[in-house]
Amino acid sequence: PVEGVVEREIKGGFEIKVVGNIRGFCPYSQMGLQKVENSQDYVGKKLIFRVMEYGEKGRKLVLSSRAILEEEQKKRKEEVKKTLQEGMVMKGRVVSLQKFGAFVDLDGIQGLIPMSEIGWERVENIHDVLVVGQEVEVRIIRIDWVKDQIGLSLKQCLPDPWDTVGQTFFEGSVHTGRVVRLTKFGAFVSLAPGIDGLIHISKLGKGKRINHPSEVIAVGQTLQVQVEGTDREQKRVSLSPVRSGKEENAAPEEGA
Repeated sequence: PVEGVVEREIKGGFEIKVVGNIRGFCPYSQMGLQKVENSQDYVGKKLIFRVMEYGEKGRKLVLSSRAILEEEQKKRKEEVKKTLQEGMVMKGRVVSLQKFGAFVDLDGIQGLIPMSEIGWERVENIHDVLVVGQEVEVRIIRIDWVKDQIGLSLKQCLPDPWDTVGQTFFEGSVHTGRVVRLTKFGAFVSLAPGIDGLIHISKLGKGKRINHPSEVIAVGQTLQVQVEGTDREQKRVSLSPVRSGKEENAAPEEGA
């Protein structure tokens, strides 16, 4: 390794002053672990480089800062490996957002929060919940050193709405919800973040037999529902639609 100062940006990378009049070249791809977003962030900095190519008596000198960083990262990774265990709660920093989840840096080693573990409610757009650079508290739910994978959960560090489901969504109570999903056996209605209830298909036809909930209801529709029962262990809420007018008859008021 050699020490050098990033003098300026040139075509394809940076010119590095090593010592005296000796200049080297560091390609963009070899400057850091991540893609270079703002080249001016590096200009003027003193960094350690690995000599990747030496020729023409020093006139051709190709350097890499990334090689040094990767070596340091590998050492930190081995140290962190000794301390990590499934079930641990750690603080980390979001480093990348993807359609399938968020990568979080845990003191030099990265883990993935899959979409299903970001929140108790269904997350459609990860950018609505997290941003790169955000500090988060996560629980380690899976470690696979063979595949070099760490599974994380953000929602397990948040209050579980099902712990108090019976206090709000008790049998007989009436609520307003939004239809979020239709299946062949019924319609799922969102009652609160992380709490969905099911209206069975047999309760959707107003007494008439239907083949699919989509014949009488649509995703996004808002409707009043009555709780028929809750199962905290299975995380299930059974619902029935509250009919208007004559159909509603003796339906209880909210909170009754």
